[in-house]
Amino acid sequence: MDEMEYFIRLSIGLTGFKRGALAPSDDTHDIKTLYLDTFRQRVGAGLVTTILTHYRIIDGHIAGNPANREEVVVRILFAETPDQEFPCRQLLFLWYAGAWPTVTDGGSPSGGQTFSEVISADSYTQGLVWRVMQSHPMGRSTYHYGYWAQPPAPLSAYLENPV
Repeated sequence: MDEMEYFIRLSIGLTGFKRGALAPSDDTHDIKTLYLDTFRQRVGAGLVTTILTHYRIIDGHIAGNPANREEVVVRILFAETPDQEFPCRQLLFLWYAGAWPTVTDGGSPSGGQTFSEVISADSYTQGLVWRVMQSHPMGRSTYHYGYWAQPPAPLSAYLENPV
């Protein structure tokens, strides 16, 4: 089993982003490797292998090639193994925020709090939230000076293409 390949497929199903955004062919940041390593360190390599093995098995049982295959597999994964949903939600948070969330229950009526730890400067700047907001992190932009005077590109330009 190619663990990275199934990690990317799982991430596509969780985030809704396409492969080109999560694992571009010209990948100067290689954020996917950092996120897989972080996923292993934070939830345990054994659980990550279990999640990715379940993903592979479910993927193998889906007939045809539906357009949203990865999302269908994730939906079935959560229905069959609900205990794997929480670590996957943490992974989803990592992709969007570039930070790992820690949730404390504390027995409070509000249900606790979420604290997050930014993994690296790259993870912060490569967070998917910037694309969804059609924005960029403070202090880092690939746009030319004065770009704000022009109408923004359509949302699909931010979601499908790496910045």
